[in-house]
Amino acid sequence: MTWFSPSHLLRQRSPPFGPATATSPLRDLLALVLRHQHRRRQLLQIHAQFIAHQVFDQSPTRWRAFLKAYSHGPFPQEAVHLFRHARQRLADDTFAFVFVLKACVGLGWPQAGAQLHGLVVRKGFEFNAYVHTSLVNAYVVCGCLVEARKAFDEMTVKNAVSWNVMITGFAGWGKVEYARLLFEQMPCRNVVSWTGLIDGYTRASLYVEAVVLFRSMMAGGISPSEITILAVIPSVSNIGGILMGEMLHGYCEKKGLMSDVRVGNSLIDLYAKIGSVQNSLKVFEEMLDTRNLVSWTSTISGFAMHGMSIEALELFAEMRRAGIRPNRITFLSLINACSHGGLVEEGLAFFRSMIYEYNIDPEVKHFGCIIDMLGRAGRLCEAEQIIEGLPMEANVVVWRILLGCCSKYGEVEMGEKAIKKILDLERESGGDFAVLSNMLNEFGRFSDAEQARKLLDERKTAKVPGLALVGEIQ
Repeated sequence: MTWFSPSHLLRQRSPPFGPATATSPLRDLLALVLRHQHRRRQLLQIHAQFIAHQVFDQSPTRWRAFLKAYSHGPFPQEAVHLFRHARQRLADDTFAFVFVLKACVGLGWPQAGAQLHGLVVRKGFEFNAYVHTSLVNAYVVCGCLVEARKAFDEMTVKNAVSWNVMITGFAGWGKVEYARLLFEQMPCRNVVSWTGLIDGYTRASLYVEAVVLFRSMMAGGISPSEITILAVIPSVSNIGGILMGEMLHGYCEKKGLMSDVRVGNSLIDLYAKIGSVQNSLKVFEEMLDTRNLVSWTSTISGFAMHGMSIEALELFAEMRRAGIRPNRITFLSLINACSHGGLVEEGLAFFRSMIYEYNIDPEVKHFGCIIDMLGRAGRLCEAEQIIEGLPMEANVVVWRILLGCCSKYGEVEMGEKAIKKILDLERESGGDFAVLSNMLNEFGRFSDAEQARKLLDERKTAKVPGLALVGEIQ
């Protein structure tokens, strides 16, 4: 076999500024920017004409129309400039405040939100639930949680939207305890309230709590939406509840939620992670008219994680025939499939195809998969060459991959080198010393193995214990 180093592969790729194809991401991005610029230019031209003909002096509602257009568009700073310029005419317009606060959210400008807060109070709009809710939302989205709590407490009238802004916002920032407290105090909860809190528990890795809350929601007669399903699925997959997954699938089919491609993709990923590849493939096949790149990639990834390498490659071939362009995650899944199936030459071919044919820059994860694939096949010298020739700095994960392969094939010297590199990058994990010690013991180097164990004790590092979760939530 003719081996190419990473730097050689990258040097041989096609020119970065070659002719763009119809599916070029750069061309799509430029088209999007130009479309937004064209819309902005049109608004500015009409805006200038209205000023020239003194149209705004006749009715402030036209100011409001432009303010709304700017705040909802890709250039929210224009809304802030317009509000500042026309504040005298819009001073008593509650909708104007809502639109400019939305623009502050889009820009991530908490200071502007604070200034508008003062103006809201001065104008007496703190009693307007619509304006004050927009103010609270601006604080929450910008991460000013103390100010958000103060603004929320100031509200004399709180509607469902106000409560939901606080619950979903604080849950999204990881403040699930406070979000749960608000949730318990909320007079009338709706699906948005439940979904926001479930999503917060999921993001905080409190998977059991998220699933329990979802079950309470269903028991209370609240029908989950597509967003609720998307929020709870990661928790179900982390718990490993196949029965819960099948119940979710059945509910989605019954309620017609499978028409949402995001729900189908999440179920594919869920089934793959809890070990039901057949169910994963079944969902994929049922999505005949709605499949997208994520659908194909998730199914390929499911085959890969369960060692079904041939099936993964066959599905990729079908994907190409369907005209779906793969991305870097697709290739990561393919190389991983080849690694688990011992298909080294196929994996290297996919790696070259990613660079040459699809013009995708490999990341350290792709190189890590290549190193793992070569190491599993016993080609440790080539794996080490890859690490030495990486166009980026090798992280601790890459060296651990090499260490694991050295342990499998008894390459003690290379394993010791990997340990040194790991220690340079991270000094807190003791699992690496345990691997090295076991490897030395297997080859009769008992004194060296004992030395590795002593070094582990001297550094006061601890091996992370393995965990297992068994059972289904009742």
